[in-house]
Amino acid sequence: MTKFLKYTLRAFVTLLGTLFLLYIIVFVYVSINKKSIIKDVTEEIGKKINGNVSIGDVELSFVRTFPKISVLLHKVLVTDTMFAQHHHPFFKAEEVFAQISVIKLIKKESAVNGIRVEQASIYLFTDTSGYTNAYLLKPKTKPAGVNETKNAQQKVQLKLIELKDVRITIDDRLKEKLYEGVVNNLKVKLDDEDDALFFSAKANIVVNTLAFKLSNGSFIKNKKLEGNFDFRLNKKLQQLQFDSIDIKLAGQPFNITGRFDLVKPDPQFSLRVHTRQIFYDFGRSLLTAKIDTALAIVSLDKKLDADANISGSLNGGDPLIVVNWSVNHSKLTTPFLDFDDASFVGYYTDEVVEGEPRRDPNSKINISNFSAIWNDLPVSSNNIEILNLYKPQLTCDLTSNFSLGKLNELIASNSIQFQAGNGSIDVTYKGPLEKNNNINSFLNGIVSFKNGDVLYGPRNVELKNVNGRLEFKNSDVLIKDLQCEVLNNKIIMNGEAKNLLTLINTQPNKAIIDWNIYSPSLNLASFVYLLKTGKKVTHNSSNTTGNKLNRVSANIDDVLDKGLLRVNLKTPHLVYKKFEAGNVNANVTLLQNSYEINNVSMDHAGGRIGLSGSLITDKDNYHQAKLNASLDNVDVNKIFTAFNNFGQNGIEAQNLEGKLTASVNAVLALDDEGKAYPNSLSSNIFFSLKNGGLNNFEPVKKIQSFIFKKRDFDNIRFAELKDSLEIKDQEIKINKMEIQSNVLSMYVQGVYSMKGNTDMSIQIPLSNLKKRNADYDPHNEGLDQKAGPSLYIRGRPGADGSIQFKPELLHIFRKSKNK
Repeated sequence: MTKFLKYTLRAFVTLLGTLFLLYIIVFVYVSINKKSIIKDVTEEIGKKINGNVSIGDVELSFVRTFPKISVLLHKVLVTDTMFAQHHHPFFKAEEVFAQISVIKLIKKESAVNGIRVEQASIYLFTDTSGYTNAYLLKPKTKPAGVNETKNAQQKVQLKLIELKDVRITIDDRLKEKLYEGVVNNLKVKLDDEDDALFFSAKANIVVNTLAFKLSNGSFIKNKKLEGNFDFRLNKKLQQLQFDSIDIKLAGQPFNITGRFDLVKPDPQFSLRVHTRQIFYDFGRSLLTAKIDTALAIVSLDKKLDADANISGSLNGGDPLIVVNWSVNHSKLTTPFLDFDDASFVGYYTDEVVEGEPRRDPNSKINISNFSAIWNDLPVSSNNIEILNLYKPQLTCDLTSNFSLGKLNELIASNSIQFQAGNGSIDVTYKGPLEKNNNINSFLNGIVSFKNGDVLYGPRNVELKNVNGRLEFKNSDVLIKDLQCEVLNNKIIMNGEAKNLLTLINTQPNKAIIDWNIYSPSLNLASFVYLLKTGKKVTHNSSNTTGNKLNRVSANIDDVLDKGLLRVNLKTPHLVYKKFEAGNVNANVTLLQNSYEINNVSMDHAGGRIGLSGSLITDKDNYHQAKLNASLDNVDVNKIFTAFNNFGQNGIEAQNLEGKLTASVNAVLALDDEGKAYPNSLSSNIFFSLKNGGLNNFEPVKKIQSFIFKKRDFDNIRFAELKDSLEIKDQEIKINKMEIQSNVLSMYVQGVYSMKGNTDMSIQIPLSNLKKRNADYDPHNEGLDQKAGPSLYIRGRPGADGSIQFKPELLHIFRKSKNK
């Protein structure tokens, strides 16, 4: 073992000594031939470069490039013929090391096989006229007589190129291109084969500017590029190629494949770039400022995978850019909504219409397979597209299925509370990608409700078993077949609100909602709550869902509180206490503190009733009502029964028969239960009662104590009874009224008072002394006809408060002219 080490050490020393001896021989040779070597190297460099070359100093370098030998050129400057005008030197270096092959020197062949450049700059310049100093890259034209074919077949002798601290600039002002960077360290090994020239590089470069068009901005601005990779020059295609090389930009790994044409009339390039787990903000920073700004409308907090394809002409113009990405479980922030747990795929392109300029107006962003959580609601979208990044236009769809209860915290409305049921949303938006008050006018979609329970807070009323849908069409809202139960009343609703989604943000008090309601049977007593003053709507500014949704809920509440609601109600059966009606049609306008009764018609008691008027809330538990009513051929007994004798006891339903036609104008005040304040009623009534009967009416029966004691005053049948009544301060003023009956004829006038001030005058013509036959058909003579001698009876309250009738002796034989 010791002998083996001994022999090995001896062999190593022998080899090392031999190498050292050879290096001494080379050193001696180079030193002896220093001048000729420097001359040969500088002449070789001068032969290959077109341009003005100046070198500050030249020396041989043994130590700094050991073990290789180099010719060191100090302060090298290469300029073109127009340098005096544009002042951009093509090449400027503090030191250039030209590595040489001693063997080739001895053979008198081209000896330079490596170049190392330090502290230098390379500037390729093209002015606006098209002049360029890039011609300096081309080899000098060979003298006449040189065999070009043989020369063209010569292989590249360089085996190594090294750059340290070298700034490279390509400034094309004609095509508005600028590429600029600093090579901190670049080492490229060359291998020239028959079909291709192969390069193996180790790079550390800072890319400052990569602008395919300066007006569009720069890609990869101020980013460090690092990597070890191979590329090649395909001699047949004259194309620079690299396949699946790995680099890092600012520490982020990228895989790149590319092709660059070098000599074609219209040279093209293409790049395919792949990266995984890249932060969205960092990815944006690799793009131009305009694209970065366009993409800044959204933000992501998780890393994504991205692939980019960039291709175009090297002669100028904007490249075609297509960037694909995929995102998983990230928080997504947008100008409209913020999402959690968002997953989607998408792409960006700057060429929507082929052949059009690849600029922002021809660009788009597309997102598909979108799923996320929005305020605890699951949402999804098949397509989200942003066109024209100069003036972005958004097209998207959004769907969600959810429990209605989740909407309470979301919208934080103090008007509406969802208590049970399920809902779904399917909406689309097509409009500008910017915030403005008309943003909702581009919204279309459907919101559906199933088995919902909803509480309307201001009126404390609950809608049960809500089923139906709301449709959005641009700024309009349509209510389609919305069914529910309100206090055991089945309700079916349809409606429309024009321009609501715009007004909800701008002028909620200008919103008009047309609401059509149908009920197979409606108990009006269930809706007396509508008379009550609604609870004041307040808004909680500390809502956890944020100011955006708080504003939305406030706007919804404002529309419901301040907007105008026009209701059309239809029902075949209406009940209110003792009142029943059929074929009911009502048109009512609901304002903030009032109701406008535009037109109400219904069948009641064998006839038809029409109503109009208003109801205004002046204060709590006090509502001022104005009423215009028409009654046509209504059974007077039934209508008096239905309305509890209209709050008076002078004449009641049990006393009346006949068909009533009337016109009523009334003003009164109601409490929250719909009851009239006694002193508030003021009314004018014009009526006609046909086929009338008066049964067991005590005031008339009392007349028997003075006259016609043997006649039947229990059941009186009379001709048409018509007159006008004035009601005010709980008193009814009866204008002179003719009563022609089967018992007698008489004229009545005066005041019937519910305050004890009744004063009635009854005129009974003496022509009544003749008893009428059982088949007597009474008919009116008219107030203008003379009644002849008459008996006058005056009715006034007695001591017990009941009406007492007494004859007026001074008027017993008063002539008809005084009737």
